[in-house]
Amino acid sequence: MSGTGDPLELVPGVRRLRPDDHFMILTETDASPMHVGALILLDVPQGERAGLTARFRRQLEQRLPATPLLVRLIDAPEDHDSPVWAEVAAADLDRHVVEERGGDLFTEVARLNLHRLDLTRPPFMAHVFPDAGAVYFKMHHAVADGIGFQEVLQRLSDAGVPVEPRLCDARVPAVGEWRTLSEARFSAESAARDAQSAARKEALAALESYKGLRAETPVLKMTGPTSASRSYATISLPLEPFKASAKALGATLNDLFLACASWALRDYLLEIDDLPEAPLVVNSARSYRRAEHGAFGNRIVAQHPHLATHLADPVERLRAIQASMATEMHRTALDEALLDALEKPYGARDRKALFANRTSGGGRVLPGNLTLSNVPGPAGERTWCGYRQVHNYPVPIIGSGRFLNITSRRSGANLDMGVIADPEKIADVGRVAALFRLAARAYAELA
Repeated sequence: MSGTGDPLELVPGVRRLRPDDHFMILTETDASPMHVGALILLDVPQGERAGLTARFRRQLEQRLPATPLLVRLIDAPEDHDSPVWAEVAAADLDRHVVEERGGDLFTEVARLNLHRLDLTRPPFMAHVFPDAGAVYFKMHHAVADGIGFQEVLQRLSDAGVPVEPRLCDARVPAVGEWRTLSEARFSAESAARDAQSAARKEALAALESYKGLRAETPVLKMTGPTSASRSYATISLPLEPFKASAKALGATLNDLFLACASWALRDYLLEIDDLPEAPLVVNSARSYRRAEHGAFGNRIVAQHPHLATHLADPVERLRAIQASMATEMHRTALDEALLDALEKPYGARDRKALFANRTSGGGRVLPGNLTLSNVPGPAGERTWCGYRQVHNYPVPIIGSGRFLNITSRRSGANLDMGVIADPEKIADVGRVAALFRLAARAYAELA
């Protein structure tokens, strides 16, 4: 329940997807699933690992009703309105919590990362690896962004409070009733939609001035549609030394994260003879979530800074990245006017047609060669089923037309990072991870 006064959302257990959330479904393809994930490593004694799957199922059974995950997706009749999440009483945890045996942990996580979630069921999966004391947990990006995902993990962990189970599924309005409720909303929001349209036109006019200031996404030898295979590696760095290096260099933690990625990618692309003359461009995001938005849904605006990979000097690269980020921060303030759009009659139908055309060839939907994200994570200790969480590695996704994603997340005293690549373009994801670690060490020496 959003408290918006929307007549449809006065129906108990029904939540309408905003267009920004619907975008996460419409841009999904078999080669680019859209979910948010974490590889959680736990300190489980060897003798207790055999029972980890059963304990994790009990953990979720007690806590899922406190999250937005006990839902299924239902499209509006004739796509006249946005789809909705309709609450369900329970999830079939034998289906949603699966035990995985054998194989290399990272190889298996990379393989499972390409499995799309069935949105006619609760939009999450947990893959438990008892032999490694690990859980790969993922939920669909339409439920929430990376910050919302961390809230979900918090509620599912031992810090969450067990809640009473639900008794029944939500009743979704019949076709005629749904149409009536939607029409009431569209009518009530007509003036607000007109005002929003005018604000969007002003923002688009103002954004014209940024076109010459932003780097164009360069074409590499490896540029092309993203393949339907993945490789995965992780990086963990002590947080405080990394923060100290950033401060000594006159940078933020995020500036240094981008600079280390730039250093690693420049060296890697030089090794494979595919470094473009123009700098690589990033697809990343900035949160604009405020208290009135609540904890879930997507409240992010896309940023596309360049990585200055054309510059040889590492400090000069860092300063160029900072300048590019400053431009993007100013630009994305205008971009906010283009987001959080009010729905209109048949808006869902029109979006489906638009994105069907955009994603059919596997090309980029948004600018950028790769994705880099720095997402908040828990500062304190977290436990699951009584076991201490050792690492909380992101398991990111690769959007259509890109080749790599490095996502960083705080996990206690560490920065835990997940590096996922298209192996048809990046043959050795472990090499990229190793070069990132070397870059962090080199910047520490420069600091």
